[in-house]
Amino acid sequence: MSKFLFSGKRSIFRIRLCSFLLAVLICPLTVSIIIFAADIPNASVYIISDTGAQESAISANSNESTAGTAADSSSSADTADQTSDEEALSSQSLQVNISAQSALIVGTGRGMKLYQKNQEIPANYPAASKLMTAVIALEALTLDTQVTISSEAEALDEEATNPLSLSKGEKCSVKYLVSALIYMDSDAAALSLAEYIASDEESFVNRMNETAKALNMSSTFFVNTSGKAVLSASSYVTNSSPYSAYALQYTTLSDLSSLFRYALGLTEFRDLFTKHKTLMFLSDGTPQTLTSSMSAAWGLNPQLKGAARFESDEFNASSCILAFAAVEDFEIAIVLGGSKEDSTFLDLYTSINTIFSAYEVSDLVVAGDAYRQVTLEGIPEPLAAVFKNTARYIHPVGEDYILPNATFIPAESVALPVSIGQSLGQVMFELEDGTLIETEVVAAQSMWTKSTLLSETIALLVANRNLTVIIGIAVAVFLLTFLWSALCFINKIVRRQARRISSKKH
Repeated sequence: MSKFLFSGKRSIFRIRLCSFLLAVLICPLTVSIIIFAADIPNASVYIISDTGAQESAISANSNESTAGTAADSSSSADTADQTSDEEALSSQSLQVNISAQSALIVGTGRGMKLYQKNQEIPANYPAASKLMTAVIALEALTLDTQVTISSEAEALDEEATNPLSLSKGEKCSVKYLVSALIYMDSDAAALSLAEYIASDEESFVNRMNETAKALNMSSTFFVNTSGKAVLSASSYVTNSSPYSAYALQYTTLSDLSSLFRYALGLTEFRDLFTKHKTLMFLSDGTPQTLTSSMSAAWGLNPQLKGAARFESDEFNASSCILAFAAVEDFEIAIVLGGSKEDSTFLDLYTSINTIFSAYEVSDLVVAGDAYRQVTLEGIPEPLAAVFKNTARYIHPVGEDYILPNATFIPAESVALPVSIGQSLGQVMFELEDGTLIETEVVAAQSMWTKSTLLSETIALLVANRNLTVIIGIAVAVFLLTFLWSALCFINKIVRRQARRISSKKH
């Protein structure tokens, strides 16, 4: 029997025929396996998170949204009015027992207002001029840049309460001058930086005002780097007068807070601001330690990371305290204007303790958490989406503080094919005080074509490499068998034709 099957021309023909039929059967069987797997209700597709190290499985045909994630909502016309009312309600309802005439405490990240008091009243805060000078210097120069001291800067230093003993022609590093500006409120240091960057103070002040516009400090105008008040000739003020409308140099605590938050975003500034003293060497190699006038504040509270005081001896200018405090990733910027001399440290201590007792930070969304299925223009079927990054937010202790509806904002250009991890758009959450938080959502499933079955099949193959390899081998065997059979058939025809030609000749 075996001889009959596997010997001679008949056996070769049968082997080829069996191979061809086997290959033909494998393909429909493979397709049926794919269709069966794609139709399983709980078939899982693996989602790669933004770190690329974690995977989470979600149902391929799940239409449910995650608990706690809100549905889409359109923006209402009175959002702006509600925002202002809610903001005032949330930040002013918190009572902070301080003596400061004005105050503003915000989160360093999004600028969420945690406490406010007279923050929009214009006044001349020398802190604004000094802080803007430091920001421009740190962005324009390196810390090691050597600045030559002018005679004007030397004269200002001699008038200072805490002089740096600067001399005309002496060279000081940018790090030294910025530290002196922050720690000791040095007018001479500010002028020296301005003269080096823009040749003269007037040109530098123009740059200060341009930077203020770029930072949306709409209620700020600078006249000098020292922060000394400048009034127009037509103004008439007395020692008992409030801030004069004729003042040429002014800002608000709201603008100053924005500038302070921006400065804290600069690595060099944050590094200097969060130290109460720094050892440096002058150009001649002489070591000198600069100590902050607020160095005693570091022992007040472990949450305090940095503080600076900018004084003003003039009746129409306000002294100011800038402070930075943090508990893990909960960071706040504190701006206090016009604190009484004997209440400075108490105001700072009270502000920090009150805010960290009243507010906390929690996860708004977690990377990899499911959002819901979203509908996009040009995509035939809704796509399951997950949050790309973890977003945290500040809220009153014990309160969710999130408005019930979140708005999905689709990305401008999403077209087929869509792969796992591709950005689909933003989800906009709104807090009760009007703070808006955008979080990116990405595709949790692939969609390759307009055919749902074909897209699911391709997605299944991408997610299951072993099955893909098996199918690849089966297809390769089929193609090789088909090709071999075709070649044999053609060869047989050619030989038969050759024999016919040969027989005709004979």
